Order: sequence, then C-alpha cells, then structure tokens
Amino acid sequence: MLSGFSTAGMWNGPTGVTLLSAFSVTFAATFAVRRLAIAIGWYDRPDAGLKSHSRPIPYLGGMAMFAGWCAASVVHFVTVGGDRSIWSALWAGGALMALTGLVDDRIHLRPRTRLILEALVAGVLALAGVGRRLPFLVTGGADSDLSRWLVQSGVGHAATVILLIGFLVYTTNATNLIDGLDGLCAGVTAIMGAGYLVLVATLRERAVLAAGPADFLVTLSAAQIAICLAFLCYNFNPASIFMGDSGSLLLGFNVAVILVMLGDATSMRWLAAGIAIFGFPILDTTLAVVRRWKNGRPLFVGDRSHLYDQLRDRGFTVRQTAMVCYLIGGAFAGLGLMALTSISTVALFSVYLTAAAVSAVALVRGGMLRVDDAAARSGTPH
Repeated sequence: MLSGFSTAGMWNGPTGVTLLSAFSVTFAATFAVRRLAIAIGWYDRPDAGLKSHSRPIPYLGGMAMFAGWCAASVVHFVTVGGDRSIWSALWAGGALMALTGLVDDRIHLRPRTRLILEALVAGVLALAGVGRRLPFLVTGGADSDLSRWLVQSGVGHAATVILLIGFLVYTTNATNLIDGLDGLCAGVTAIMGAGYLVLVATLRERAVLAAGPADFLVTLSAAQIAICLAFLCYNFNPASIFMGDSGSLLLGFNVAVILVMLGDATSMRWLAAGIAIFGFPILDTTLAVVRRWKNGRPLFVGDRSHLYDQLRDRGFTVRQTAMVCYLIGGAFAGLGLMALTSISTVALFSVYLTAAAVSAVALVRGGMLRVDDAAARSGTPH
C-alpha cells in the first residue's frame, strides 16, 4: 500500500542537465534542419485526402528530435554512467527507428518491412538484456517452478523477444497515428513524458526502483519532455516544420523502452500505470482499428476519421483540438499516477478497466465509428 507521492527526486542536478541539453540541442537543430529541408525541397505537400494543411511544410523535424535525444543520453552516460551495453543498444535502436521513419517519409515502406526493422530493434534490445524479466511478471517471482521452467527451456528468452516486438510495434504505430495535426503528437507525448518522470522519480525515492534502472528511466522521461517541448516551439499551430515518421517512431521507441524497463524493474502494477499514461494513443489506435474493421476498410490504409479529425469536423479549430487532446492526455497521465496512491492493485485495475469501458461508450455514443473517403482520394498509408 502506498500513500501520496513526491516529485522531489525529479529535480536533481543530472535531471536538470538532461532537460537543458535535450531542449537546447533540439531547438537549435530544428532551426537548422528546417533550413536544410527548404534548401533541398523536402516538403510535406497537401493533397486531396489525408494531408489537409494549406501549404507545403518542411519535413526532417524528427532528425532534430533525435539529435536532442542523443544529447540527453550522452550527457547522462558521461555524468552518471550506466550499463554501456544497454546504452549502446538504445542508441542503435533509436537510430534505426529514426532512420526507418526518415525513409518511410520518402518512399512509404510496406508494413511488413517496418515490422522486420522493428523486430531487428527488438533483437538488439534483447541481446543487451532489456526486457529479460518481462515474461516473469505473471509467474509469481523468479523462485517459482514456472519461472525456473521458463529459464531452463529457453521459452522465457523467446517470450522476451516476442514481448519486445509487441511493445515496439504497438507504441511506434500508435504514436505515428496521432501525428496528424499541428502540435498534437509533440504536445501529448510531452505530457506522457511528464507522467513517466513523476512516476519513476517517486518510485526511485521510495526505493521501489533501484538506482540504476531509475536513472535510465528518469533520463528517458526527461529527454522525452525536453525534445517535445523544444520541437513544439516550431510545430504548434501554425506549424513551420513537421516531425515526420522519423520523429513519431523515435518517440514511440522511447515510450516502448520506458514501459519495458519499468516492467523489468518493478511489478505488474507499475507496468499497468505506465500503459495507462500512454492512454491517449491507445484510445485513438483502438478507435482506428475498430472503425476500419467495422466499416470493412483495410487496417493499413489511412482515413481522416481519427479522434482529432472528428473534433475538427465538429467545428473545433486546430489549436482547440490540440488543447482538447492535451486535456485527454493529461487525464490519462493522472489515471496512471493513481497507482502511486494507497489504492489496492485490484481496485486500481478495476479503475483502469472502468476508464477503458467509459471511453469506449463515449466514442460510440459520440458517433466516432464513421469513416470518410480521404484515404481513397490520397492512397496514403497511415
């Protein structure tokens, strides 16, 4: 049983340096890559379907975010230290996801190709030991008979890779799906980063998280906040640059690593809290899948009937829509942080399930299972 929570552990020296370095590098790099994108003619051009912005907007913002993310992690590694093999795996995985998004922005990779690349990233993380304890969260601890069988048979190692692939595929695609409106993805993801920072800093202060894993998670959470806020200076409506898939896939990768490492180091309660903080992308992705299935549409062909699109259709401006989505994202972050209170784990899971059911009913009653023909007009996968 836990009561209340404290955020004092967030504001130590290394966390402040991480935030400052990531923000500064991303802000400067975004200015630079915007000029580069204009010089080489790398624009996201409007069409008659999914891309409804009024003028061509430069891409490449995701590469600036990657620069800020790298700066934060390098500063942490130099000042605090950590497992070199894990940091190397994170750098390699982050670079591969950002490059995958960069290529996807230009030639629209097939879903199968993206899945293969995400499986490769999962393999790199697994080799470094990330996610090795995930299969044991439901076994009652490392000393149980089932845990020993998982280790001896090798099933646990295979399950680790499968779970890593699942987390990566879901979070990267879910984050990519909410990158459809000025400032939406960066703003919502910054709010999620703040939720993760409060969660992991409090768990570190209570000694629920050991110092090593806690330092990793605090750095990744702080980096997520900083790179999103710096990019938002250019991306809030009216946007002067887009992050593109390189940015959204990087952010999804960062969330996946946070969730997996949280599950590695703690218990099902805290992993569930982390997933709840990610609630807005889960809500929109679930809506997209159900809507396309219900209306007989291909799952990997986009439409303009996402939650934010439907808010726009109901008369909200771009800025108003972004603000409403920020509020929803903040509500999910607050829902996740309920885990830090004295509520029992059984009651907490009941609250999460109730929130999911209420969200589903609200979407259905709000008429948000309709589709439009934007995808047919543009032919753009999303």
